[in-house]
Amino acid sequence: MKNYMFVLVLFGLIVSCGPSDRQEEKLKDLIAEWKNTSEKVADLSEQLGNQMYLLETKKEENGTTEMIPIRFQGEESNCETAYKTLREDIDEFIAVWKENSLKVDQLTNNMAIGKWTVEDDENLKALDLEVKERDVDIEQWLNQLEELKENCGINTDSSNS
Repeated sequence: MKNYMFVLVLFGLIVSCGPSDRQEEKLKDLIAEWKNTSEKVADLSEQLGNQMYLLETKKEENGTTEMIPIRFQGEESNCETAYKTLREDIDEFIAVWKENSLKVDQLTNNMAIGKWTVEDDENLKALDLEVKERDVDIEQWLNQLEELKENCGINTDSSNS
């Protein structure tokens, strides 16, 4: 009888360590959102390119040139500084995104082998929040890029990247 109880307890522990259907569905949703956001990030990075040299300058009558001043994030700035700041923000985001993508992969692996922990559940919630917040950031960066295009004459044609 003790062996029978031991087997039932062991089976219960094994089953309880696996992911629930709800967790599986949440992970599937996260993976789909993560892929979508990753595509947006790649597109944004491609649109932004590395085009500091393409910034137009305003010619003065005496033959000298100066950068066109614009308002960027509420402060007066020049196009080059605004572009550089945007590029750095996106590059930093991409580095963090790659690290978090490894966490998504780990969750997928744990789900596949049926090994799901409380920590995995917490990571799933945190990554779900992360993807939603980053979608908002991407929209803001796209708006900033449009502002740079309009105010600085940045050419984002991918052939010039």
